[in-house]
Amino acid sequence: MNVFRVIPASLLALSLAVVSADTMAAITARIATSLPDNHPQTMGAAKFAELLTERSNGEIKVQLFGNGVLGNDVNLASMLQAGNLEFNVPSTATLASLNPDFSVISLPFQFEDTAQVDAVLDGPAGRTLLNSLSDKGIVALEYWDNGFRHITNSRRAVESADDVEGLKIRTMQNELYIDMFNGLGANAIPMPVNELFTALETRTVDGQENPFSVIESKRFFEVQSYLSQTAHAYDAQVLIASKRFLDSLSEEQRQLVGDVAREATLYQRELSRDLNETLLAQLEDQMSVNEVSLDERQVMRERLMPVIEKHRSEISEATLNAFDAALAERH
Repeated sequence: MNVFRVIPASLLALSLAVVSADTMAAITARIATSLPDNHPQTMGAAKFAELLTERSNGEIKVQLFGNGVLGNDVNLASMLQAGNLEFNVPSTATLASLNPDFSVISLPFQFEDTAQVDAVLDGPAGRTLLNSLSDKGIVALEYWDNGFRHITNSRRAVESADDVEGLKIRTMQNELYIDMFNGLGANAIPMPVNELFTALETRTVDGQENPFSVIESKRFFEVQSYLSQTAHAYDAQVLIASKRFLDSLSEEQRQLVGDVAREATLYQRELSRDLNETLLAQLEDQMSVNEVSLDERQVMRERLMPVIEKHRSEISEATLNAFDAALAERH
């Protein structure tokens, strides 16, 4: 009788050991975003999570936390830097708090179109900037697209530089954007994007500035009357990873993360740009939309020259030279 009882016990112990080993082999990672599930940032993050889980054959299981459920961009970047989050997609404006050189991407009226953006950011200038975060506990993988930024408000159409004066405009919690709108005569009020809808609804602020995809996904059209296509700055986001997390992976797994990041990036950029075109047509049915002329955009740029020069002085000479050369080459 004892023989028949020992054998099953041994088999049970062996099966438990196998299950335990399989469980330990699976690595769980999280990718968090601050924007809604229907925004290209979070949709791109979902694609990244899906691809990495699938291509690793389940060795790395990536869970998505969108819509700011784990915090805003600033909170999430801090969590990742401390090793408490594996992946995130902050704006370059957020990363400028870690390295001021990232402000070079957000300088007003710098990029002409997305073809120029991709050539510069995917080239040596952009890649070198990504690598600058390695000593901050962050591995920056790829640039994602959030589009050109435009002004909305509840008071009037912005057709000229003068129309910005006196407006209370919410900006990101970033010195360049604060200076940018104060420089145009507005009253810049920095706050997290997840607090913005209520601030617009209660008229705590008159307006805000964001790409079409954010204006639509956050439903700002419900509390804003005017959308003015200023395209005053290009907004890039960066897919970043915790260095501590990547260091815990095998070389093969790290290579896979890089490959999947590139594939998800191409998906996200195409999605974002196609969606921004579609959303403009939708927003025209919900708001009064006007396009600001090239001449007026040049007037805005001239008024912002003191701001541009101030922030260029805070960027390293090497980064400025690299970006200036890359921009000139693609002009």
